[in-house]
This record gives sequence, structure tokens and C-alpha cells, in this order.
Amino acid sequence: MAENPKTSTFEEEADNDDSSLSSSDDLKCVKLSLPKNIAAYVDKRELQRDVNLITCDNDLVEKVMNNYVIVKRILRVLSWQEKMICKHVCSLWHSAVLALLKEQQGPADCVIALQHASSKSIMKFKQSGILYNEPLAVLTFANEMGFNMSHKCRSISPYPCSPPCSYEHTMVDVLQNNVSAPKNCMLAVRSNCISFMSLPSSPTYEFKITQKMFLRPNPFISCLYIPMMPDVEFKVISIRNVEEMQKKFYDVIDELEKKYIFKTVLAYVTEAFLFHSVEEVVFLNYLKKVQPDIPYALGGCIVEDVIYDTKSIADIVKSNNENVEFVSGSLVNVGLFLVPKDSNRSNFDSFSLILNSSEWAKARIQKSINEFANMVPQFEHSIALKLSCVGRDQKHEIELKYFRAAFPHTRIIGCYGNGELGLNHPERSNTDTGAKRYRYDPGEQFGIMYSYSTVFVYIGWGKLLSTSDT
Repeated sequence: MAENPKTSTFEEEADNDDSSLSSSDDLKCVKLSLPKNIAAYVDKRELQRDVNLITCDNDLVEKVMNNYVIVKRILRVLSWQEKMICKHVCSLWHSAVLALLKEQQGPADCVIALQHASSKSIMKFKQSGILYNEPLAVLTFANEMGFNMSHKCRSISPYPCSPPCSYEHTMVDVLQNNVSAPKNCMLAVRSNCISFMSLPSSPTYEFKITQKMFLRPNPFISCLYIPMMPDVEFKVISIRNVEEMQKKFYDVIDELEKKYIFKTVLAYVTEAFLFHSVEEVVFLNYLKKVQPDIPYALGGCIVEDVIYDTKSIADIVKSNNENVEFVSGSLVNVGLFLVPKDSNRSNFDSFSLILNSSEWAKARIQKSINEFANMVPQFEHSIALKLSCVGRDQKHEIELKYFRAAFPHTRIIGCYGNGELGLNHPERSNTDTGAKRYRYDPGEQFGIMYSYSTVFVYIGWGKLLSTSDT
């Protein structure tokens, strides 16, 4: 990956870029390759480089290389991909990387959005900070335009290739290559409208989604990066047809329950899965059966599409060349945050809140969010997902405002769907259940499916900043 070019330089090159593919080129869009050093590491091969050696004082180099304090300070500012390689230098460097794994536990957020440089449009990749640790999960949300959008390499900032090539790249691939590659941990949701609000001090705060943006959406992709942490696992169950449900969901849940506690359940279901009846979402209640005495957070949406594996990203590139809309064929995707049953090292927890359709007034929304904030602990590190009904778009900024006021240090991301999945954890009392329902159904499907609602999922880890009132 090339270093970020200065804005003025990038704009000049973008304006001067009149290059186009020749008629002999078969491909319009290509998938990005890993940086050479990362690719060599993954393939377990030596990387041959043509470099000019710099003469150094060997004694000084030896002292620096074997000074734990100095090495740790150097490694601290490297990205997780570089740390992945550095930990194999020697036992001292390995120890320094492991120590930083425990210290650099903060989340980050990233966006890819359309911007303008003079008369040219560019796609800008921007992140809130260095991604210091190997990711546990990269929770990604893209609108329709962003999901299938491709742009010429020279019109993407910073350049995905060094030097920039003559081809186009899809934005989902650019995000995956920057954030999670070579690891496969990005769960990407495609929806008509999405939510995003970084922290006010973050470089990505300027990209926050407002209600007006729903009317004239530009290509947009955003993600929350959650780093690896002791004794926390992230698993994704992806189901492509109903016949796989027993083998890929029920059997997997049974196996995971033997060793793990379910802390967070993120469920994304497509309309194709609910074609016959919304009662199909009853499968999510199986988690209550295998874990009846330990509550967990649940949030989700009925969305257009979801991808998890890198093969799907390659298929997006292929479909872009064929000028067809990409559809993964995935019906159900469930993301699970788990902790081992015998663990006492993890300070990780998750909670969820449902604002149902009766909670429409500003005062009611604020009251419910504040009550939720008083009932759950607030952590040193946290993220939140906002999963809403498309009919609730007028409440978008109101809900963001009140949630940010209650959780001032929490990044917020999410999407809008055609039905919401959720549980109240902790349970709520005195809530009005007279909500409008999804389609023609007489009631909430087994207590987990809603419409005209918003589901917040709050995930926190690290030191406690405050404890709940209960």
C-alpha cells in the first residue's frame, strides 16, 4: 500500500488522468492483491527485494534491536499487518507484540465515500486511526451504490496499487484489502440506507450520515473495526439455503454451546428467506433453549444482501466486469461474539435495546435510551449498532443524538431494513407492545421480530467507566 498522497498532488493527478483501457483489455475491474511483504508472509516464502543497503553502526543496531523498551515503542505505531510479521523476528519482538495486543484494545472506524477533487470525483478511503491490532471482527455496512461501485485505481485516495494501475477496483474490495486482509473476518451488509456516526474528534466524523442523505444517497461504505482481545471469539454462520439450517445452524450452535457462552447475536436475514412466512425467524429462539439462564444481546435486520467470505468479494469484481448486479445468494448470516465458559480473563459484554413503534415521540425516545444507559455498564472501549426500520428514517438524527448523549465515547454504525430482529437485554418493564407489525402478522414473531422499530446493540470491553444502577 502506497503512502497517502497529499491532497493537492492527488487532485492534480486526478484532473490529468485521461487514461482509459485499450480495446484489447478483457477486464474493466480487477481484484486487489495483498502487499508483497504480506503476501510473502502468508505464503511462507522469502521475499526477494532489490534494495540499496544503508551502512549502519552494527553495535548501535544490536542495542536497539535488543532493547525491549525501544522495540516496543517502535512497534506500537505499526499496523496490525506489520506487527503480524514483526513478531517472528525474535522472542523479544514476539513478547513486545503480545504486550501491545493487550494494551492497544481500542476500536476504530473506516469509511469509503464519494468526494470531489476539482472537476473529478474520487472515492476516498479514510480511517479514524491506525489499526493497531489484528481484527477480531470488521462489521461493515454499505448502501446499494457503494456495494457494487467500482472506481479507477488513480481515482481512489489513497491509491490501492503502488504505482496506480489502469484498472478499476470495487470499493468493498478496497475496504477489505485495507482493513482485514489477509484475515477473513469482515461481515458486510448491503442495505438501501445506512447509519454512521464516528466520534467528534475522529477524522471520519465529517462523514456522519444525516436524514437528508437518505433522499440523495452517494456511494458509501463504513465499518467498525474490533480488535482481538483475550478469550473473545467471533464466529459467523452463513446459510445459503433452508436445507442447510440443521447442519449449519442448529448443529453448530450445539457444538459451540459446549465450550462457549453467547454474548452477542447479530442476525441478518434476506427477503428471500422470509418469502413464505416471517415465522421462519423462529430459528433464532434456539439460542434461548441452549442458553436459558444467561442473557445475551440480539440485534438484526431484514436486508438486501450479506457477504462474509473473500470468494464473494472476488465474485463482486467478476459481476462488475459483466455489468450485472452482484447477489451473494446468502439467505441468513449470524455473527456471534463468544467467550469460553471457563474464562475469567475477558471483560467483554453486550446489551440490546428495542425502541418499538409506539416510542415515536422525542421525549419517549430519550427516556428509553437514558433508562437503558442507566441499566448497563459503560466500558473503556465500545461500539454500537443501530438497526432500524425504513419507516423510521425521520427519527434517525434524533435517535443518534440521544444515544450519543447517553454513550459519548461510543461509535455508532448500522443500517435500515424491512423488519428488525431484537431482544431487550436487560429486560424492560412498562413498555407499550401495541406496535405496528411486519406485513399481515398478528404479533411479534416469538418476541424477536418487530417493525417500525430501532434496535440498538451496545458492545463494550476493557475497564468499566461506570456500572449500572441495577
